[in-house]
Amino acid sequence: MACELVGRGHAQLVRLEGGTDAWLQAGGLVVSSQKVRWSLERQVRLGAGMLVLIGVALGFLVDPGWFAVAAFIGAGLTFSGVTGFCGMAKILALMPWNRPVKREPGAP
Repeated sequence: MACELVGRGHAQLVRLEGGTDAWLQAGGLVVSSQKVRWSLERQVRLGAGMLVLIGVALGFLVDPGWFAVAAFIGAGLTFSGVTGFCGMAKILALMPWNRPVKREPGAP
């Protein structure tokens, strides 16, 4: 796996004997999160589902124009499925809760 990544432009990869634990014991820095996070895919499904539900509810209760929200999300999901590009995932990846946290050696 690492050899494949080196061939794809990741020339600074190294294989660590003993893994991450050995790296931390040697004083290396690891960027990780101590929070439990949802995957971006799960965040997108939740966000899209909520927007569709809100759009439909407002379409029935307030004004039929709100159905356009559900249609827009449906079109976005279709585009994402066809092209592999998900704009909502790109936006969610920039959110503060999805940023890595630096962990010092010896930290829990």
